[in-house]
Amino acid sequence: MNLSNINEVKEINIPNIDKIVHFMFYTTSSFLWSWALLNKKSQAHKLNLMLIVFGLILFGLAVEFMQDVLPTKRSFEWLDVLCNTLGVFFGTMLYLISTKK
Repeated sequence: MNLSNINEVKEINIPNIDKIVHFMFYTTSSFLWSWALLNKKSQAHKLNLMLIVFGLILFGLAVEFMQDVLPTKRSFEWLDVLCNTLGVFFGTMLYLISTKK
């Protein structure tokens, strides 16, 4: 195997891949947190589900703000916040649909 031209390897460039990753991460997080923590028989099921949703949305917003404040090469993006939020709602919907059966 010749690795002498390793720097010449072309990078796969998928437009907006980071937005897709944000959406998928928050979809997965929302679904798994709901599935792991919620008990359908609990009186506070709806409240707990809302707490998970709002908690994940606030977490995503806090991460974006920290990227803007901390000395990193990343910055705050409203589109990331939107993708995070849509992912949370989609993951919650998947959870609700999967538990209806």
